[in-house]
Amino acid sequence: MAAELTNGNTLCNVNLRRCRLCLWDNFPGFGLTVAPALRPPHIIQLVESNSPAAAGGLRIRDVILAINDINVSKVSYDELKDIIKNTRDNYGNIELLVLDQVFYEVLKKNNQLIDPRFAKPMTAPPIMPIDYQNFPKHQPRTCEIYLNGNYTSFGIETANPLTDIGLFIQEVFPNSPAANAFLRKCDRIIEMNDEFVDDILSKIILERLCLAKAKGYVKFYVMDTKTYTYFQSKNIPLSSKEYQQSSFAKMSLTNSYINENESKYHYF
Repeated sequence: MAAELTNGNTLCNVNLRRCRLCLWDNFPGFGLTVAPALRPPHIIQLVESNSPAAAGGLRIRDVILAINDINVSKVSYDELKDIIKNTRDNYGNIELLVLDQVFYEVLKKNNQLIDPRFAKPMTAPPIMPIDYQNFPKHQPRTCEIYLNGNYTSFGIETANPLTDIGLFIQEVFPNSPAANAFLRKCDRIIEMNDEFVDDILSKIILERLCLAKAKGYVKFYVMDTKTYTYFQSKNIPLSSKEYQQSSFAKMSLTNSYINENESKYHYF
């Protein structure tokens, strides 16, 4: 992707990334979804939890600039899908040049061209990490986060879904209160402080999260992307109270007991 450079320092600070993904034997595909669009730019709508895309540094609302050094900034949605599919089927790996949507829009507004030489390389491991393999399936989680001692933030970055309804955990910073509470990248926030928030505007959830940060405590009820999709496909209640009273929760508790004995971007 040829382009001239007008300000190298700027490009180093806009999270321009070269994400190298590979297929894993125990995961279907790369774990990314591109939002259907009539025209470019093409945006990552979803990064699946515990996927090659998540491990390789891809983020929700990334703009795809190039695939394997082929400029895709002007191709159609159908062409982009074919490029990704053919690359996956023929090579088993893919390299995506991406940029956070918010930075992309700023650079375009300022007519600043993007030079891929300044992209940060990020590579998914060749096999699924152990913590991904051991991650519990179809299990919602409650994560309580406290700000104690020297911590001034929860240690998370969030991302609005493209619908601007609900909220995703975009990143969980290492050794942060959020990491210690087992919050994970790509988690979807279903409830916050015992209130259901999955069906309200993202900006309202963010306002509530700011208040929670000021108080030094937040309680999340979250689901990884597979659990969220599974619950919706099986008509399992998303609400924690309704779920706990359902037959699905009782079945899940039984299975957990058996298995146990057998074996837009915001920082807070």
